[in-house]
Amino acid sequence: MYDMDESRLVWDGMIKEYGDIAILRTPGGADRWCSTMQAAFTPEERLGRASNPADRKMLISALDPNTGLAIADINQREMLVTLQLDANGQPILDGSGKPLEDERLRQEAPPDRVGPSRKQLYWSLTVRA
Repeated sequence: MYDMDESRLVWDGMIKEYGDIAILRTPGGADRWCSTMQAAFTPEERLGRASNPADRKMLISALDPNTGLAIADINQREMLVTLQLDANGQPILDGSGKPLEDERLRQEAPPDRVGPSRKQLYWSLTVRA
């Protein structure tokens, strides 16, 4: 039998191991922490189709890095904000305690759920600076 919780933990671990911490930012809303990793290729490239070289495919863990609970749905209005990190992978904070931003990436397509049914293992976002 397929163990959804165990599979989510495996994906969460891989994204954290090979990725970084970031923020999902909704205009006029609260920032949400997430774990993210850039994919090495886009599905369009794998299928031999042309793709915009400015687009990047980002994988977002389905689990909140602070609570370990499933994050709420991601909508296309949210921006992915990557952060400046220190040598230990922790966000560098400014004088007021806010993390320093690296890039603001807007979504170029609706977010994709990856996983069986409506229980995602992780999210896949197409973003552009």
